[in-house]
Amino acid sequence: MTHCAATLEELLDDFNRTAARWQAFFAEHPQAANAPTDIARSTTVAHLVWHICAVSYRHSQRLLGQAPTDLEAVHPGKDLDSAWKLQAAAAEKLSQFLSQADDKTLDRVFTIQTRSAGELSCSYRKLFLHVFVHAIRHWAQIGPIVRQNGFTPAWMQDILFSNAIR
Repeated sequence: MTHCAATLEELLDDFNRTAARWQAFFAEHPQAANAPTDIARSTTVAHLVWHICAVSYRHSQRLLGQAPTDLEAVHPGKDLDSAWKLQAAAAEKLSQFLSQADDKTLDRVFTIQTRSAGELSCSYRKLFLHVFVHAIRHWAQIGPIVRQNGFTPAWMQDILFSNAIR
């Protein structure tokens, strides 16, 4: 027997709500974005946020059959403003993909060229899910970094507290 823990639509909603909360947090506490980190080759939390959004955007392009953009050339500063633009564009592309994808499409396997792991074959479903897991993992890393630097988010960060998933 199989069970659906959450729909892809619910995960996309949680993805968008989480990014919006962090965007509001950094608007209120811009200095928190300067906290140092070495996660994902980032030097600051702002760079790590940019990494989350850039990966989401590149994968959303792949899901739509588009060539991934060289974002370092387009946004060399890796600042929060460009990160939030990438986040919004990624969310739009993910929504577009989901609106046209059926189970047959989601199960289809294709090959991508990754930036760090070379060529990889995966299903569209797996890549779609990876966007969320990747973001969740990094947002969870950002939480303690900003807290250790004196900035505490005012919300419970676990998925248990998400209003997007029942």
